[in-house]
Amino acid sequence: MLSINNFRLKTDDAELLEVSNLEIKSSEKHLVLGNNNTGKSLFLKSIHGLNSNFDGEILIKEKPPIFYKRKKKTILIETSPHLLWEEDVWKNIILPLPKVTSRQKQKIMELCKTAELFNDLKTKPGKLSYSSQKFIELIRAVIQLPYLILLDDLDCYFDEINLSKALEICDFALNAGTSILATSKIGLEKFENIYRIQSKVLKKL
Repeated sequence: MLSINNFRLKTDDAELLEVSNLEIKSSEKHLVLGNNNTGKSLFLKSIHGLNSNFDGEILIKEKPPIFYKRKKKTILIETSPHLLWEEDVWKNIILPLPKVTSRQKQKIMELCKTAELFNDLKTKPGKLSYSSQKFIELIRAVIQLPYLILLDDLDCYFDEINLSKALEICDFALNAGTSILATSKIGLEKFENIYRIQSKVLKKL
């Protein structure tokens, strides 16, 4: 589904990251470990089509990232929340959906219960905790069933208990064929494929 070959991430004066090969199939979870300033955030932006300053090849279902970014088939969740602060939780979740089916409504309710947001659906996100805001973004992402969800610095969003809930929410999309690529500064459980950025090179553990 996602294929990366001979990838070299560059800034104006230096090479940040090298990825010789990375293959992610449908319904797989992959985790990239790296400290700050290792290029992991820019790596995700490159996959999402927001950065083109690299050498090599990134293909999603055999097409370049920008093709699926326009179709909203890849979703990037960054460290800073991207929400409509004047709208309530429910509106923020359903915003990308052209029409909310009864099945989607039922699933959103279930996911909100998992995230302990069920009683806050009419609340504006600015009144909620940071982790609750990230749950809103995560539910909004998985309910769209994209090809790929990119989670930047996942360890910053949730504590251990909430991380378990977040991965349970991700299962809804994973079971439908969505793949997940997350970055973190620390190791996290329940990821089948783990990599570490060492000496500017992505290495599988």
